[in-house]
Amino acid sequence: MLKKILAILFLSATGISALAQNKIHESPDKSLRAVIVPVGNKGYESEESRVEIRTSHGRLLRWRNFASSDGQHGGGVDHAEWSSDGQFFIFNVSSSGGHQPWHVATYFYSRRSNKIYSLDAFVGSITSDFKLEERNTVVTTRFNFDKMEEKEFVKVRLQNLRAS
Repeated sequence: MLKKILAILFLSATGISALAQNKIHESPDKSLRAVIVPVGNKGYESEESRVEIRTSHGRLLRWRNFASSDGQHGGGVDHAEWSSDGQFFIFNVSSSGGHQPWHVATYFYSRRSNKIYSLDAFVGSITSDFKLEERNTVVTTRFNFDKMEEKEFVKVRLQNLRAS
């Protein structure tokens, strides 16, 4: 036991992570947890992720896996947070292989439907990180292919999307 503690202290002091750690995001009302699980290849665990939505007691409600068999065609969660009303969990994913670095694939979990949706499917290819405003409004940019505009401003109220 002492050897394990010393090993952990050594790794912590040197800045080396022994294992990639889950990141837990608790909903504002504390009834749900979004868990980001690193699932990438050894040494690159955080390059690919699985997102799990669980109750506060640990029961799995929904999950989405962004792993790939070769570690080059999946995605890792970069930014994730709950909307202030707690009805949506929003997160974006970058490609584990560096493909389409301009594209910031963005997803959201809807508590009402208990499903995970692609925000890109509603607004087009997202090109920047998101910000949350008000109760559940996502502010970001998208690529407008018709105008060849790479950073067209988009503001979406998630509760108004039909699928949610």
